[in-house]
Amino acid sequence: MRKRKKKRTRTKDKTGIKNRENTKDKNKNKNEASAIQKHEDAALKTAMRYFAEELLPYLGIKGEVKGYALTEIIHLELKRFLEDFNLIMDDGSWKHFEFQSTNDGTEDLRRFRSYEAVMSQHYRVPITTYVLYSGNIRKPMTELKEGENRYQIIPIIMRDKNADRLIEDLEQKVKEGEDLSRNDLVPLSLCLLMGGKMALVDRVKAAFEIIRRVKGVCAEDAAKLEAVLYVMADKFLKQEEMEKIKEEISMMKLSQVLFDMGKEEGKSEGRSEGINEGIDQVNRLHQRLVDEKKYEDLERSTRDKEYQRSLFKKYSIL
Repeated sequence: MRKRKKKRTRTKDKTGIKNRENTKDKNKNKNEASAIQKHEDAALKTAMRYFAEELLPYLGIKGEVKGYALTEIIHLELKRFLEDFNLIMDDGSWKHFEFQSTNDGTEDLRRFRSYEAVMSQHYRVPITTYVLYSGNIRKPMTELKEGENRYQIIPIIMRDKNADRLIEDLEQKVKEGEDLSRNDLVPLSLCLLMGGKMALVDRVKAAFEIIRRVKGVCAEDAAKLEAVLYVMADKFLKQEEMEKIKEEISMMKLSQVLFDMGKEEGKSEGRSEGINEGIDQVNRLHQRLVDEKKYEDLERSTRDKEYQRSLFKKYSIL
């Protein structure tokens, strides 16, 4: 008689399943961390693009800004270097900025050194690197010694700045009826990165209230500040906190633009209904862009009416 072959039963490899689940969790956390970093970078780059002349003195950096430099270069080995921000100064030198919410020590410094070396060789300019550290970073590594070479960056520790004092001083000036300048207001765009005892959600509310009540700053500058604050708030606040102030923030945005839009889009019901309709449309657009994390589109839509109208059509809001 022929012996029957025993059927092999496959047993579940519980260890393998757990390892795969752990890998998925690690990848998910890594992706979320990357998204958060991009979130913060977008806000800081916007702030630097529009308010560099005011931010540099506030951060203790001397020199007059002449223009903006490229932040991307393709190396001979086809290695792409992506820097956060470069400013061209009036003496021809460049100031290179990196925005860091993590501190990777030696690896960060090697990366910054590579940026400087390649850009300096390619454009024949002297470059100084400033690293703006947020989060709980207080004592980052600032110097790298290898062989006979020594490389240094200049750190800017945001936790050393006091958001409570900044907001209190501005609130007092507004209360006394003083005209505030861009120099006064621009630091508000970084208030969520600073130290202080005031809760983050309270900082956002106070900052928007100051911008809304301030005199002496044009609507366009106010809108840009609001856009940076909005992105920062969406990163740092809890979902329930963001929900509580989201409507308030949206209503503050570009009141004059909303008024103009309401007049243009108003129907026969009259001006007031046209304004309300315009407000509702802009709020819906802002909400859609925030939900999709399209912060550059959000910022551009606050200053470019034609682009804003194109987004209305794209999202079928009109």
